[in-house]
Amino acid sequence: MSASDLLWNLRPSETGRQIVMFPFLGGFGASFNHLVKRLSGDWDVWTVNPPGHGPSTRPPLRRLGPLVDCYLEGLRDVLKPGAVFFGHSMGGVVAYHVLLAMGARPDFESRRPPDLVLSASNAPRHLPVVGYATLPEPDLLGRLSAFGAISEEMVSDRSLVDLFLPAFRADYHVLEEARRLPPTRLDVRTRLILGGRDPHTADGAPEAWQDYIGPPIRTHVLEREEHMFVLSAIEPVDRIINDLNEVPA
Repeated sequence: MSASDLLWNLRPSETGRQIVMFPFLGGFGASFNHLVKRLSGDWDVWTVNPPGHGPSTRPPLRRLGPLVDCYLEGLRDVLKPGAVFFGHSMGGVVAYHVLLAMGARPDFESRRPPDLVLSASNAPRHLPVVGYATLPEPDLLGRLSAFGAISEEMVSDRSLVDLFLPAFRADYHVLEEARRLPPTRLDVRTRLILGGRDPHTADGAPEAWQDYIGPPIRTHVLEREEHMFVLSAIEPVDRIINDLNEVPA
């Protein structure tokens, strides 16, 4: 699988710091288009395009280890020193595990990103995902609709349901596996962005994530926002991301 299959350089910059964005459950490379277009800083923006999601012709991956290995292979030739990893919801969990795996890879020793941004992301042990991968279709569609992962138009279109549902089931399998793994503290500067009205991120998320992160986590709460604020609350997310450019990479 080539880097072009897995990683899209949506906003190239020769001078900007690299940021790699990992999408939410069922998302793909273009899921951050709205945010990417409106980032106000100088960023070299890359987005992750998971196998079996969106336009990908690859089968979706149901195991965390192969998914992480897949991303490491794609990042091997494109990751720059001093990059930022950004992950929304599921993307935060996956970004954490990719960073963790880099610690055992000599080819990433000098390039492991020093900054991680977790956006509306539950700590793995608090993921409310047990059994969701195998839910009957009506129940799974109801679950996805509840937190805005799919629209009513998508649910009513049989061809779209057949297209996207395998990716969602695969993602839930990955998250259920991540939930079972014991925490390992990662030495990375971390920001956690939460929606103040988000019913899908557990109370105590900063404390729970601290079991996975060594340095103290800096938490930002967007008081009026729900779970999918990354699609709408662009200005505050932009400010938080751009603040990272004030910290030496």
